[in-house]
Amino acid sequence: MQILIIGSEGFIGSHCVSYFQELGHNIIGCDLINVKPSYTYHQISRLTRDYKEVFEARKYDVCINAAGNSSVPVSIEHPLQDFEANTYDTIRILEQIRNNQPSCKFIYISSAAVYGNPTILPVRESEKISPISPYGWHKYHGEQICKEYSCLYGIPIVILRPFSAYGPRLRKQIIWDLFHKFSSSDKVEVYGTGEESRDFIYITDLISAINTLVSKDSFEGDVYNIANGKEIFISEVVAELAENLGRSPESYFYNGKRKKGDPLNWVADISKLNAYGFKSNYSFKKGLAETVKWLKTQT
Repeated sequence: MQILIIGSEGFIGSHCVSYFQELGHNIIGCDLINVKPSYTYHQISRLTRDYKEVFEARKYDVCINAAGNSSVPVSIEHPLQDFEANTYDTIRILEQIRNNQPSCKFIYISSAAVYGNPTILPVRESEKISPISPYGWHKYHGEQICKEYSCLYGIPIVILRPFSAYGPRLRKQIIWDLFHKFSSSDKVEVYGTGEESRDFIYITDLISAINTLVSKDSFEGDVYNIANGKEIFISEVVAELAENLGRSPESYFYNGKRKKGDPLNWVADISKLNAYGFKSNYSFKKGLAETVKWLKTQT
């Protein structure tokens, strides 16, 4: 297949490149960064972000949109910037698909942030949408645009809501932050109480889920939770990371503070994804060990 990966130099995008190349697909990348990778690559201008040339250059079987802002704090500080990256760019891409190759399958990577603080756990795709950050709202706006192009123009689309993705090449969020704190401080301050929870999915499992949907979904605008379906408390994350780094429980403490835009507890219902035969290959313990191995090469 010819697969276009928008945001090919980012965390999810770069892993998509590696994964689908190994499967023998022809990969075309697209991003804002000035690089010369080993695959066919289009650099998009930060000023115009015009995808016309990309979609006129060749035909694609699949387009994966892994671009956009993925930081809740950045979205809170710069909501317009977040809107442009996560909502406006989505309709730009879909317009080019509609005008140039309407049979191209489009994968929109949204976020579990659209749920905010769910009222029922595990959270299903039918759960009420209630974002608590600009990032969550703008990802949901992007989903609505996808529904529009699916219903009105017949564009083949599937919408993904990843929960807490992690792994090598992710240079932000809790594991990255705590690793560097443990590396530079005798006493590490951790936000929250430790009773907060997330549903972590290792990056290779996330890309495997994408491949499962490419192979088996009907692309009629359906939404899928992408997660492990297991609730991991932050206290478990911190303890496991500290153990990996040879640090004692006395080397960290919780400050009881809550970051704006962060949900309290998450765990996903992934029965829709599992119905296609998806199975995770990475427990959190195994995935964290792989991530720490990579983090140690970055210092």
